[in-house]
This record gives sequence, structure tokens and C-alpha cells, in this order.
Amino acid sequence: MRLEEKFEQLKLEGRKAFIAYVPYGFPDIKLTKEICLRLQDSGVDIIELGIPFSDPLADGPIIQRATSAALQKGANIEKCFISLSQMLKSLKIPVVLMTYYNPIYRYGLKKFFLKMKQLGVTAVTVVDLPLEESKEYIELARNFDIETVFFATPTTSKQRLVKIVRQSRGFLYYISVTGITGPRNLQYSPLIKYIKQIKSISKIPVCVGFGIHSRAQIKKICSFSDGVIVGSSIVRFIEDNYQKSNFLDRLQSYVKSLLLNNV
Repeated sequence: MRLEEKFEQLKLEGRKAFIAYVPYGFPDIKLTKEICLRLQDSGVDIIELGIPFSDPLADGPIIQRATSAALQKGANIEKCFISLSQMLKSLKIPVVLMTYYNPIYRYGLKKFFLKMKQLGVTAVTVVDLPLEESKEYIELARNFDIETVFFATPTTSKQRLVKIVRQSRGFLYYISVTGITGPRNLQYSPLIKYIKQIKSISKIPVCVGFGIHSRAQIKKICSFSDGVIVGSSIVRFIEDNYQKSNFLDRLQSYVKSLLLNNV
């Protein structure tokens, strides 16, 4: 299922998107598939699967520890593709591949999009690819019919925002804070203002990420956006619990506790 279809479905159901981020290969490569399947079983709408990178500029300490551990265990883009070819047979929800540009560049841009198409990956988002330098990337993504999720931040000017929403497909990823990932106390008034501004420019769904770690935050943000992206709190739960018995059951229960459609 494509992101565009998913958001249409959510709209018809009167729900907002819950997007869960997990890094590929953490706590190990084998468990990644089981984690993603449990996220689906828990009611997650979209999975954002991060390709580990050695210099993750946007990631806070929690995700940095996870991606570093994944790299040490051999997680890389090639192994991620092998795992995706297996897990996508069992996943019914969209998967967004989240990465930095360096792994794509080294793999080969055209080769990368061809692989995405072959695997059936819904969309890709690249953390450190500025819109101004993404012409070739966007053209190839369009040619291979891959949705491209771009970012906007509190410091994005309205003029630049117009250009970003024109090129984004699937949804727009709005970064709630200036800085890196990790649990935060969020200020809602400026967030509401920014989301309204985006909505006045485009009809593209807007999902908010960075800093979101509680059900109360999720409920508030979903009242004025189209969904949330939750990463660090899920990764921290995995870090703290993966060695315990019934880990996958514990993870499923934890994620369910964050979902608004569960009581």
C-alpha cells in the first residue's frame, strides 16, 4: 500500500496516522523482522525503517546508540534490502525507508531506486538531502514511482516551505523542534501555527516527529495534524527490554498503550 492510499484510508476512518520509527539491525538483524511484524500487529499505520549510518547528525543519544550497535553487528544497506525482501511479504502496511544520503550515493542512485521498486518499498525520506540539491533524486524517484517525503522545520521560511510541499509525496514530515531526536516537552502553540501555515499552502498530509514520547503528546498533536512519528521512545523501550522474556509481547503492549484508538 502506498502512503497516499493509506492517508485516504485513515481519512475515511476518521483516524490519524501513527508512524513508528525503528532502526534496521537493532537489537540485531534477525529481530528486525519480528519487531516490524509486531508493530503492525499492535496497530501501527506506517513503519519508518532507518538504515544505520556512521554519522547520524539528526539523531539524539538513544537512536545513536541503537544505530551504532546495529552497525557493529553488520547492518548495512545491502543486508537491509535482503531483510526487506523477506519481511515485506508479511507486512500489509506501508514502509518508509529513512536514510542519510551517503549510503544511497555509495550504493548508486539509480540502482537504489530500482531496488526500491523491485522490493515494493512505499517511500523514502533522506534526512540530510536539501531540496536545492535534490533535482536528480526527485527525477529518479518520480520515474520509479517512489514517494518522496521531505522535511520542514520551525526555521523553514514560507517561501522555501512552498517549494518543499510541491516536491513532497505521501506526507510532509514536520520536525517539531530545532535540534536532534529524543523525548522533549513540546510547546504546542507554535506547532499549531506552523501546521496551519502548511495547511494553507497544500493539502498534503502533515505528520509531526521529534520529541514525541507520550500518549498525551500524541493526542494533542493529532488534534491539529494528520499524524505523529514516534521513534526514540520505542527504540529506548527495545533497548531496555529486548533481553527480557516475552520481549515482543512487551513491545506490542507498549506500542498499543500509545495508540489513540486503544483504551
